[in-house]
Amino acid sequence: MSLRRFRRLVVAAGCLALLPSVAQAAMHQSTLTRAGSNSAVEDGTPEVVSKAQDARCMQAQPSVDAIAVLGDMGFMGGPFDCVKQGSTTLTGQPGLASFSISGRDLRPGFVPPALTLNAAGVRALVADPSTNSLFVGGDFKYTVPGTTTTRNGLVKLNATTGAIDTSFKPAFGNGMVSDLELVTLAGQKRLLVGGAGSVKLASLSPTTGANDKFVDALIEQPIIDSDGFQAWGAVGVYQMAVRPGGTQLALTGNFMKVDGQARRGFVVLSLADAAPPAGSSGDTVHPWYYSGFAKDCGATGALQTRRIAYLQGVDWSPGGEFLTVTATGRIPEQTWQVFKPWMTDAQKAQTTVCDAVGRFAFADSSKPVWVNYTGGDSVWTVQDTGSAVYVQGHFKWLDDPDGFGSMPARWEGTNCKQDATTPKDAGVGCVGVGVRTDPPAGTDPRTGVAYKEWKYASFRTGLGAIDPHTGLAIDSWTVNLNGVRKGGKALLVTEDGLWAGTDAPRVFSESHYGLAYLRWAP
Repeated sequence: MSLRRFRRLVVAAGCLALLPSVAQAAMHQSTLTRAGSNSAVEDGTPEVVSKAQDARCMQAQPSVDAIAVLGDMGFMGGPFDCVKQGSTTLTGQPGLASFSISGRDLRPGFVPPALTLNAAGVRALVADPSTNSLFVGGDFKYTVPGTTTTRNGLVKLNATTGAIDTSFKPAFGNGMVSDLELVTLAGQKRLLVGGAGSVKLASLSPTTGANDKFVDALIEQPIIDSDGFQAWGAVGVYQMAVRPGGTQLALTGNFMKVDGQARRGFVVLSLADAAPPAGSSGDTVHPWYYSGFAKDCGATGALQTRRIAYLQGVDWSPGGEFLTVTATGRIPEQTWQVFKPWMTDAQKAQTTVCDAVGRFAFADSSKPVWVNYTGGDSVWTVQDTGSAVYVQGHFKWLDDPDGFGSMPARWEGTNCKQDATTPKDAGVGCVGVGVRTDPPAGTDPRTGVAYKEWKYASFRTGLGAIDPHTGLAIDSWTVNLNGVRKGGKALLVTEDGLWAGTDAPRVFSESHYGLAYLRWAP
């Protein structure tokens, strides 16, 4: 998703080209904050509108699943058909809308094309500042203006007006686009497309839509767990991330093999630094693969097939030394598969990333650097800024020490209710802690706290920031996405903060249905 997709603006010098700048975009300064939180939330962002709110709207549970920024123009995509800002509501917005970054006003001059949305709606957005274009991917059909030709899943628009670029003719016939990346590889600008259907992974000309075959790995075979149950949905790519410098491409998805090599749910492809000979691809399967990805999570059986292909989000650190993945899947299948910081390297190598966030060193595929568990809720997407690893899903907790529904042994603070099950119920400033019986003697080098007494799960509703060094939630940055259902699937880092696309109607108690802008973690 797309789930970002305006590649980070905090990359080190010499990294990928074509990163659009938003330095010229003046940020609206009115913010909303809550006690105990440094996550300043901007007022006045546009919102999606549900059928219950306005009878003219058709979506019962709208959401924003894709975000892009181009100069002072912001774009939001997802399964929605109505948007509003203040007292202004625009109907007939088939999964796509645009707004002013500086003023937060909807841009009525941007008229989206008449997309016929399927269930997933718009899933991916990426902007090209050099041509003032917006690429839109997802689960939809449209008719090319002036013709009777219909196309699926991918369209190129004029970013100012929303008009379809009829010269862009995507080279595939059917299916859904899940993710897009616009990058320069081997000296040429390329639009990388990930999804399901006739094209699962491709490199297209951003001008014509022709498939240049630079990225052409064969993605095949649906994931089947050890009990014989097949993952829900089509074989394909969920999310992808190009390593800064353009040397590797990491993918998650529903697949068992890539170019004939066993790679359950995750693969890293090496990318050529020069254009290959005509008819040849520029990608090869890289040997990096964590063996734990080939293991099942706790989800199995006919009612859990949506979580069998459990790896979801992926992102690289700004320097490319680390990659982070997110996962659904329910809890780890075995208790000894839950990562603990005091484990030996051999024990860490047996752990799994299930309903969790896992960080890995690209120099060492044998074990995670850390795993942060939610305790049984999905994490859909991730963005790594170097100072924080932002994650989003439908979780209530991060830092779960046992990997499943842990609760504090006690609450520390002033006048805390010891029978509370959430920090909100426990009281303002209350922190859950507990005395553990299984940790060894010693001190956690990440925190300086004795292993025997360390913080239990941190309350984080739908969105959180993790310290990349400790693997623990950043206490000074908390956000309550109020009313989260399936959870958000869009994160977009800019120079000043973080855009979050979600299905939550509110941030804290304020109305921010589907879209919020937050200042970075300190």
